[in-house]
Amino acid sequence: MAAISNVTIEGFKSFRRLERLELGPLNLLIGANGSGKSNLLAAFDLLARACSAQQISVYVGKAAGAARLLHYGPKVTQNIRFQVGFEDGLAGFTLLLRHAAENSLFSTLSVEGGELPRDFVDQLEVEAGVAPLSEFLDLRLAGWQAYHFADAGWASPMKTTSNLNDNRRLRPDGANLAAFLHLLQVRHRIAYDQIRRTVQLAAPFFDDFVLAPLAFNPETIQLEWRHVRSDAHFGASSLSDGTLRFMALATLLLQPAQLRPKLVLLDEPELGLHPYAVTLLAAMLREASVESQLVVATQSPLLLDHFEPEEVLVTDRQDGATTVRRLCAESLKVWLEDYSLGELWEKNELGGRPAPETIGGRTLA
Repeated sequence: MAAISNVTIEGFKSFRRLERLELGPLNLLIGANGSGKSNLLAAFDLLARACSAQQISVYVGKAAGAARLLHYGPKVTQNIRFQVGFEDGLAGFTLLLRHAAENSLFSTLSVEGGELPRDFVDQLEVEAGVAPLSEFLDLRLAGWQAYHFADAGWASPMKTTSNLNDNRRLRPDGANLAAFLHLLQVRHRIAYDQIRRTVQLAAPFFDDFVLAPLAFNPETIQLEWRHVRSDAHFGASSLSDGTLRFMALATLLLQPAQLRPKLVLLDEPELGLHPYAVTLLAAMLREASVESQLVVATQSPLLLDHFEPEEVLVTDRQDGATTVRRLCAESLKVWLEDYSLGELWEKNELGGRPAPETIGGRTLA
């Protein structure tokens, strides 16, 4: 699957109109809370579901209706429009979602630009929740996935028992982490050993995962591990939240390229990580971006320090809407002689900091 070259977002959540945002292999999003970072990830997540109109309907349902997705609601915005271009020269597409009865969305797909693959339609219209949008979206959007490993508490999906054969792809919340690691251990040993060694760097007490079907139910598996100073098996509940998240991140980013999604969306992956683990995370992101396109939202100046200005997108709010701009290395050249990118962000030289809401340039009280 080809990488995305640009995307336009109009009328979705905090986006009034974002025109042709260019994307590279690795895209790091920074900005204040509420500036729109998560909404940009959500836009790609919604597009990934566009392979199936039923998935769009489910997405709208989980959002408590289309009104929650439209920019300031249906009284202000009637349509959501996504336009996506790809790097391979083949056709991109425009997806129009129109506000319809019962707080739903009616979808129109236009395939446009470049060379059309054989047997693909130029345009079709379907009602969300009734029929698939097209085989075109199936091809283009296959392999897009958002991940969020924030829940590492006592009830975390990563700590529960999962089906041993639930291993086709790592789930967005890591619920099948043990089953997926078992697959890598059996079928992809080189990648598994790299994951194990990387986890050892962040957690020197860790020796190896213990990955075996449960004795009383061989169709299930649960994450266990071994300490360097003990032969006993420990459960995931004995790990710190940060260590468990790091294990999931290492598994996601270091798995074989042919298994990893072609577009990986990550929201604040640095959550709960030690500074050294953040450095390891940056290296894993860099390695994964060779074969997969990454869009990563972060609040970490330390993580930002490991990337180039051209890889950083800054989200701000202007006149009640999200804006996104890419940093320019040339304009920061003098600053970067004395400061890192993270330091410049903390000094408010990059933008992406909390600011009063404005309308027409006037600050609201």
